[in-house]
Amino acid sequence: MSRIRFGSRKTQLALALGAAIVICAAAAMARPGSGQSYSGSSRSRGGSSGSGGGGGGGDGGIIFELIFWLLIQNPVIGVPIILVAIIFFIVKSRATASMNEWSTTSAQVADVRQSDAPTVVPRIELAQICAIDPEFSLVLFEDFVYMLYAALQRGRATGMSSIAAYVAPDIAQSLQDPALSDVQGIIIGAMRYVSFSGVRDDSIELEVEIEANFVQVLRSGGERRFYVIDRIVLTRAASARSRPLTRSRTLDCPSCGAPLEAMRGTQCSYCKQDVSHGRFDWMIQRFTNVTGEPRGPLLTSDVEETGTDLPTIIDPGATTRLQTLEQRDATFTWSAVESRIAHIFGELQLAWTERDVKRIRPYISDNLFQSMVYWIDLYVQQHCRNVNENTRILGIELCNVLSDAHFDALTVRVFAEGLDYTRSDDGRVLSGSRSRPRQYSEYWTLIRAVNSKGAQAGENVCPNCSAPLNIGMAGNCEFCQAKVTSGEFDWVLSRIEQDEAYSG
Repeated sequence: MSRIRFGSRKTQLALALGAAIVICAAAAMARPGSGQSYSGSSRSRGGSSGSGGGGGGGDGGIIFELIFWLLIQNPVIGVPIILVAIIFFIVKSRATASMNEWSTTSAQVADVRQSDAPTVVPRIELAQICAIDPEFSLVLFEDFVYMLYAALQRGRATGMSSIAAYVAPDIAQSLQDPALSDVQGIIIGAMRYVSFSGVRDDSIELEVEIEANFVQVLRSGGERRFYVIDRIVLTRAASARSRPLTRSRTLDCPSCGAPLEAMRGTQCSYCKQDVSHGRFDWMIQRFTNVTGEPRGPLLTSDVEETGTDLPTIIDPGATTRLQTLEQRDATFTWSAVESRIAHIFGELQLAWTERDVKRIRPYISDNLFQSMVYWIDLYVQQHCRNVNENTRILGIELCNVLSDAHFDALTVRVFAEGLDYTRSDDGRVLSGSRSRPRQYSEYWTLIRAVNSKGAQAGENVCPNCSAPLNIGMAGNCEFCQAKVTSGEFDWVLSRIEQDEAYSG
């Protein structure tokens, strides 16, 4: 048996390897809007975490060389390290469900779905509402749900009186927590439709599952970040009508649009209407917390790609509805859509790598932008960045086309590859590989106003005034103040969903 030379380069590397096995449970990849996910599990969310069967993981050749060298040359060190590694990975595999850091579809979520939830309802089912409410827009409805959920979480600390018109009284009472002074940083990672009553004569009922992350600020001092899965049941009278486009992104009196400050319980002091029980708009009838625990994201954990080999989910009517869109807008071309997707894809990778949220602001919706800001701020705080390098699109497949009174929505599956690694601000690689490309795919949904037609002014100028593209954090052109990110002028990216989470 050879003598162990602790000063040798290989021995030092071997000892470091042993420590790394214990310390670095995983080496997680991340991508803008997806890939690193909120929980760091091998599952992914409806808008995060990895998917795909491509490369990933770190550069492993030297590791196997060191292990082999240790077993032959220095078994005193090699055998214990191998045993520790085996024990570690056994324990890790058993503890995965409880150790996940927030991904948007963790293994825990998968267990919940298998035991408690029916098949997820495809979005297209909600188009039935248009039969009784022609102004109904799925795009605007989802914005409304995001807005209402955030207001509900804040109301747990600040009180529910301002949103009493949108929440059943028993929910408002049960959710208020006197120990909280505020709920901040509310980020919705995924939203799924669990059940839908269809259009009935008296009412419409819809159950939604939401994965979210937020900070609870305690009155006693201190704060904790929570990951939760909540289910809310929304109900609305069949006679109610969607609010006008100008009011679509605000919470106000469901009857007349007066500010919420005008509400006295469920009665508006302006129109004198009792707006309870979903008479005029959606309200939260039931609220269930499926799971919730204090945990935040790991920025340097590894997430195995899963789902890229799954067949693409294509709605049977997608091609027909695309042809209808082409007939309505004679200047519309699929090649122009592909060009727009490629441009957004490139800008997204650069903005993510450079931690420059302003760069991507013109091309993504408000909700997706808030999620992007959340992640980039975390990387800045932790003095590291996720680098997406040499990324390229391998293919784009049309999956669905939906149109309503206000928006067209295109869902495509984007296949891509590129280097994906996380490095510290001082240049150390913390996870991932700088040499092995990683293949993945995601479902992207882009939206555009129905009255927007034809080719636009260009990618680097405002689509409204043609001034150099300079968009503020609110999504408005700093020259003409037009809301560029609403989809009024050109396609903007609204959702990113992973292969195993997308349901149509």
